[in-house]
Amino acid sequence: MHKTFLLSAGLVLAALAAQAQKPLTNQAIWYSNAFASDRLDGLLSMNDGQHYTTLEQDAAGLALNVYEYRTGKKTGTILREADLVLPGGKAPIPLEDYAFSGDERRVMVRTGTEPLYRYSFYAFNFVYDRNGKAVAPLADTTRAKQRLATFSPDGSHAAFVRDNNLYTVDLATMQETAVTTDGEWNKVINGAPDWVYEEEFEFTQAYAWSPDGKKILYLRSDESAVKEYDLTLYKDQLYPGKYRYKYPKAGEANSLVSLHLYDLASKRTSPVPLGTSETDIYLPRFGFTPGGQAWFMRMNRLQNEKLIYTCNAGTADPSSLKLIYKETSPTYIEVTDDLHFLKDGSFLLTNEQDGWNHIAWNSADGKVQKVLTPGNYDVLGVIGVDEQAKRVLFSASKLDATQQEIWALGLNGKGLKQLSPAGGVNEAEFSTGYKYFINTRSTANDPGAITLHDGNGKLLKTLKNNAKLKNTLKEYALQPKEFITVATNDWEGLNGWMIKPPAFDPGKKYPVMMTQYSGPNSNSVLDRWGGRDFLWHQMLAQKGYLVVCVDGRGTGHRGRRFRHITYGQLGKYESEDQIDAARWLAHQSYVDGTRIGIQGWSFGGYMSSLCITKGADVFKAAIAVAPVTNWRYYDSIYTERYMGLPKDNAAGYDDNSPINHVDKLKGNYLLVHGLADDNVHFQNSAEMTLALVRANKQFSEMMYPDKNHGIYGGTTRLHLFTLMTDFLLEKL
Repeated sequence: MHKTFLLSAGLVLAALAAQAQKPLTNQAIWYSNAFASDRLDGLLSMNDGQHYTTLEQDAAGLALNVYEYRTGKKTGTILREADLVLPGGKAPIPLEDYAFSGDERRVMVRTGTEPLYRYSFYAFNFVYDRNGKAVAPLADTTRAKQRLATFSPDGSHAAFVRDNNLYTVDLATMQETAVTTDGEWNKVINGAPDWVYEEEFEFTQAYAWSPDGKKILYLRSDESAVKEYDLTLYKDQLYPGKYRYKYPKAGEANSLVSLHLYDLASKRTSPVPLGTSETDIYLPRFGFTPGGQAWFMRMNRLQNEKLIYTCNAGTADPSSLKLIYKETSPTYIEVTDDLHFLKDGSFLLTNEQDGWNHIAWNSADGKVQKVLTPGNYDVLGVIGVDEQAKRVLFSASKLDATQQEIWALGLNGKGLKQLSPAGGVNEAEFSTGYKYFINTRSTANDPGAITLHDGNGKLLKTLKNNAKLKNTLKEYALQPKEFITVATNDWEGLNGWMIKPPAFDPGKKYPVMMTQYSGPNSNSVLDRWGGRDFLWHQMLAQKGYLVVCVDGRGTGHRGRRFRHITYGQLGKYESEDQIDAARWLAHQSYVDGTRIGIQGWSFGGYMSSLCITKGADVFKAAIAVAPVTNWRYYDSIYTERYMGLPKDNAAGYDDNSPINHVDKLKGNYLLVHGLADDNVHFQNSAEMTLALVRANKQFSEMMYPDKNHGIYGGTTRLHLFTLMTDFLLEKL
């Protein structure tokens, strides 16, 4: 059942490796730009669908340039950073990001960005008038920075969030109006989500403009009852400081959420009826249909029921509330951005009802549903709907679970066509009107290219080819990443990859370092360029290790059954699969079965901790970075989606907590955490530490003060990966 195949680019790497033996170093990988990939910064399609814009540095500085889709040639410059000088000012405003107004007459310029959480940030915003070539602040810059600044679709107004309140700005007069006034830190948020919505539902802008720009639908989150968590901050302070924010843990109180409709002309706000008196609910998505109706998605606390409603946006009258979609599951339902309304009121979305994630067309009243993409493969996302050509554009892993293709399909379910180049992982950004798209593609052994295509997939031009990076890579002894299938007792095979040391000799025995993430619906075994992580793995291979990654049960691209088997008992099947994979490796003639280690970050760190304890007889070493160690400590939305409530599933929460298995530890364990981790709290590692000490188990530990879940900044990543490298060299 074991199979191995090499990508063609991998053969190229092998040939290059035979010619060059320059060693990789953590310094080069983690503290230099030697291995940076090409990219298009600030890529946006213009309204005409014939041109796109990007931010680029040239000899004269940073510029917002215009390119033609048909040829890929530059046709003009909209503005330069040097143009962004306020009246009476001398220095230009630093241009960090931008957005166009609906009529493209104005440009929103973002500057002074300060990160808040994973996706959110504070910034100052300025409005550049293309006709008058003048720039003005969107709001008073002596007050707090803004969040989520956007233009209305008609270009007459803008909106933003400041101090947890939502504001509008009349762009003709630059006068701002407070839509809400009750916003307060750690109490009420208007127009932006709370921490757990942002992290787990993956959105930051909790307000939406109506198509005509005359109304705003916004989310209000009352987080008064949510318990607070304190992060301790140490840098440049005589006494440590505190950052206190609301964080609902599994089974604890969530924010009370509601939707409200604001009319710009009358300045009146109306509550949107939600169709239930139940308050312990989620409102993870909402907006307006092309016809101007308000819509919203409502889910129950357990996230096994998804309802979609529409209502009259003119009055938000309860009598106009209409249920158009209902989905239930014995396990859970994911929240995605795959819902697309058509002009006739019908809509597309994805669901897993037939065992795979597929696109379903739904009539406007929700009474008729038709699956457009049947088959044993997963649709990964709906990119958009080209109503003029009557087709839907989407990404899928149709040809192989390790790959991602771009497809077009008629709205009648016919005419399926692959638009992206063969192989690898493809990500497409379409033009307005879907006549063109820009595709970013790479493979496991090739950083790939950024290419321009027409709407039917024809290659028009290569925009970026990573030539500089590819020339740099020629200097190093990179080994091809080989894709393998790992046989296990409980499944027909698990997808994996392997990197072998240079001058690999099958007659020798090598130590193995396994790396993985393993979280629900994630994928680490992909035919995609792995960036700096890939290079670190190459460095370990140069030091004599086999580096292996295996996607176990619960991961994505292999259907509902493969994903949902882990429901209610996260960690059980995932750790069994990693342990079985290690045992399978130990039986290979070229593996030293006494020297197998495992490493992971976040969910992967949780898995590493389980494997070195539950699999103590299999693993010699483990590295756990920022791990969950007890699901009772993690947030409500994620944990309850996959585990249910703690009161209903105590065994599920406890049986696979590594804290409860520390007595089994035999090997070498390195525990790493950032003390300012707002996502997976240091409390997880603190409890793991206490449990290990109680069991009198020796281990290694490193904490990074003031660092969040990503543990980065300055020399931090260099320090961390040097630490992990040295640990493996000594302990494995």
